[in-house]
Amino acid sequence: MAENLNKSISEVLPDFFSKNQVDEFISIYRSSVEKKSSEDTYQEIKQLEYKVESGLTYRYQMDLLITFSSTKLPREKFLSLLLYLSQVSITNGEFLAAIDINAKIISLTEDDKDLTDLAANANLLIGEIYSRQANWQFSFDYINKALALFEMINDVKGVAKCENLLGTIYGDFGDVQKAIENFESALSKSDNEKNYSDLGKIEINLGVVNSIKGLFDEALVYFKRALINYQKVNDKKRMAEIHQNIGMVYSKKGDYRYAINEFDESLALSIETNYLQSIGIVYLSKAFAYSKMDDFSIANAFADKSLEVAHKINDKLTVAEVYKIKGIIQLKVKNYILSENYLQTSLRLNKETNNQLNQAETYQELGLLYREMNKVVESKECFNLALDYFKKINSQPDITHIENLLKIK
Repeated sequence: MAENLNKSISEVLPDFFSKNQVDEFISIYRSSVEKKSSEDTYQEIKQLEYKVESGLTYRYQMDLLITFSSTKLPREKFLSLLLYLSQVSITNGEFLAAIDINAKIISLTEDDKDLTDLAANANLLIGEIYSRQANWQFSFDYINKALALFEMINDVKGVAKCENLLGTIYGDFGDVQKAIENFESALSKSDNEKNYSDLGKIEINLGVVNSIKGLFDEALVYFKRALINYQKVNDKKRMAEIHQNIGMVYSKKGDYRYAINEFDESLALSIETNYLQSIGIVYLSKAFAYSKMDDFSIANAFADKSLEVAHKINDKLTVAEVYKIKGIIQLKVKNYILSENYLQTSLRLNKETNNQLNQAETYQELGLLYREMNKVVESKECFNLALDYFKKINSQPDITHIENLLKIK
């Protein structure tokens, strides 16, 4: 296979093309690029040595492949290849490429009633991409288009997928009740199906909202049920997400060593599958755990690595969280000016994306900072703003913690 050809592309070529066609495409690709030095290759050995691949090479290869296959494959097979490339692009964090591919799928299927399911899933995928980038209005628009198409063809599982994604968005807003309503509705539509992937996805989200509310045992039950479902289908990307979420539960309980063990499991699976969004979140989670263990140097290194990945995939929510963690680190080393700058940056980004949960968590950290700086009025104001939100979602552990902080003079 051609040197420097993206692994996801090279692996799928034999599934769609004859050996002569594969050789023809490789020849086209080889003739279009200069030979690169061995410095362009890397091995994913150590966690902090993982390198974020440039999207330019991948996008170039993908554009060549789509043009090549459009004249070589029959329509149905061409659409199947586009669906595969869409999923791979999302995994690799190439969201603009994924949007373009799904837009092409929509244009090829929207006037064919026999292909409505493909158009619906393409709209749903675009909605999911925009939700990851906190572009809420575009996300809602595409999810609603998908929902209408799934309802038109009476695809109950498709409707459940839409409801599950809507629940995720409401969770990002911090509207836990609406999130739960959507997740439970989606679960009721999926519960009688032997579709382990769809069931597992909803169980992950129910675990997340229970964790947000401080119901840690309930959260772990959902996560472990989801893990069993994804182990049945050997979905390593979802297994990575679950280990990350279990680690976050242990972090919230203060069991940081257990948390890091789960994060390491998640990171190994994420790097194996090149799942960039998960890699960025695990780096962030490890940064938080190490900051709590007062290992500030390694915490900062993981935070910087998370920021690199988050900027690459335009993950605004993770970028905001990285600044919060960096603010926590600087507070602990008593660099109050830099800590305030980081925390205020996190707060601004969370307000811009309307993420109420992360706003509340950042207000809590600002409250701690201002208390250290003897700014009593500002500290109390920030604690109360955080408390208002946690009361709204009835997160008893957070309520109790902040009320205790407010009692400290």
